[in-house]
Parts: sequence; C-alpha cells; structure tokens
Amino acid sequence: MGFIKSIQNSVSGQYKDQFREVIKSNFDNQNRLITKVTTPNGVITDQSRLFVEPGECAIFTDNGAIKDIITEPGMYFMDTSAPGLFQTNIFKGIGQTFLETMKRIAYEGEVITEQAVYFVSMTEKLGMRFQLEKPILYKDPEWGPIEIGAAGEYAFKITNPMNLLTNVTGADGDFTTENLEETLRPYVTAGIATEISNSGLSFDTISTKQDELGMKVIEDTKEKLETIGVEITKLVVTAIDVPEEIRESMRERTGIKMKATSVDEKEADIYAKLNKAEAIKDLANNPSNAGSTIMGMNVGNTFAGMLKEDDKK
Repeated sequence: MGFIKSIQNSVSGQYKDQFREVIKSNFDNQNRLITKVTTPNGVITDQSRLFVEPGECAIFTDNGAIKDIITEPGMYFMDTSAPGLFQTNIFKGIGQTFLETMKRIAYEGEVITEQAVYFVSMTEKLGMRFQLEKPILYKDPEWGPIEIGAAGEYAFKITNPMNLLTNVTGADGDFTTENLEETLRPYVTAGIATEISNSGLSFDTISTKQDELGMKVIEDTKEKLETIGVEITKLVVTAIDVPEEIRESMRERTGIKMKATSVDEKEADIYAKLNKAEAIKDLANNPSNAGSTIMGMNVGNTFAGMLKEDDKK
C-alpha cells in the first residue's frame, strides 16, 4: 500500500471517477513547518489523490508508522495493493520495514487504523533572530577581562523531514518556526559564544570578523543538527558589543594613549603609568571580573609605587 505517481492520461481516463479523497497541504502562513491532513474517519481510501507542491515533502503514516515519503512535486494516487514508494535516495537507509504492505487489524468487524499525511515545508526560513542571553566574560589580549555580547540573524532549512518528525515533532500536526526556534537558538548562541571565546582576538578585531564567526558556527552546528534533520544555512552576526561602562573605560584609556603620543618622553611615561593604573582600577570596579577583589586592594599601592619611581628620576 502506498502512493503511486499519477500519469496524466490515466488521470483523465480510467481513474478520473474513482478518486475518493483529495489530500493536499493547508499551509496557511509562512511560519508553518508541518501540517497534518487526514480524513474524517482516519482512513485514506484506495485511489485517493495526493498533491505535493514544490518545496514540500509528504510523509504518509499508518497507525503511527511511516510508510511512504514523497519529496518530488506532483499528483499521486493511493494504491492499496502496492508497497510504499520512496521518491528520493536520501532515505534509502530507512529499512525494509517501511516497504512492507500494510496490514489492517479487524476487531468486531471494524478496521482499526489511523492514516494521515504530514506535509513538511522544505523551503529556507529566513529572519530568525538570536542574542546571547548574557555577555560572556572574555580575556581580551588588548583590554584585559571584559564582557562581550552578540546578536544577529540566521536562516535554516529542513533537510531530513523523517528525522524531524521522529526526533522532534512526533505526532504534532501544527508545528511552526517558533516551535523549532526554541530548539535551534541554544545551538546558535552556544556556537557564537564558543567561537568568540576561542578566537584569541582583541575586541576591536573581533568586531571586524563577524562574517567569519557566522561561517564557523554554521560549520560547527552542521553535524550536531543532523539528528533533528535541520541545517543552519545562513548566520549573520549584526552586533558585537560590550556594556556601556566598559566602553566608556575603553574610550578613556584610548584617550590617554593618544595624548601620550603627542608629548615628550617624560610626560609620555607618566601617561603610560596612568593608563596602567586606570586599567587596574577598572578591574577593581567591575565585580563580574575574576580577581577584582585582589586587584582593588592593590590599586593604591600600585599607583603610589609608580609615582614614587617617577620621583626618583
């Protein structure tokens, strides 16, 4: 039993008056990923028509078991005498079980069965947003320990509808992009946080590597997402930032460096020491930075020592 692709001249001739039901998707909005279609009595009768539109996949189930997967657009008809037909070789590992003829169990004269077709949208879904829930603590080679946040957009596409149906959605016949975002977002944010932490770059440089970060996250999540049948197709990091208090400190310290380049050697040395003292003070005033308590206790001694050394000169 399965769906057989219709031949045009057969549709207009022999089978024209024999079709029982018309099974087609009812994707009423672009956010719907899966929609379930069945008949009033739960039985799809012989010679019923099935329409598969471009960008869709149809999965035929009987009593919860997957019996047929169709990815090629076209019109099909139910043939109760034929085994399930697979229209694409990417599912050839499913196994012989799904190719067996269905058996209906009779109980007190009634046929016990529940048949349905799950239509899965295979088109690319754009404009998914992400943002790190909280900034990550990053040991910047230029600025020292700082907090970095990130946000952006990504796109995804369902690549293996059977894995999605089996491992994520189950019998849910009304599954949307919002539902899948809850599953995908942790993969995206964790990937971004990991790439930033492992970059070893200064914050100023990371901000210019947003495209590269996105490509690395796509590559890193590809294998992890295979089990749920989804692939991240695009990822754009639109913002990499630090809290305003840290940004203000960066501006002040940058100003000190700029002034140091426009004075004589002795004054430049003083500016350099002030810059170091300012950096230590920042660590002491930022409770989220590791070791801030110890740094805070030594701020006075450190700065005093710098000035004392200068007086000796």
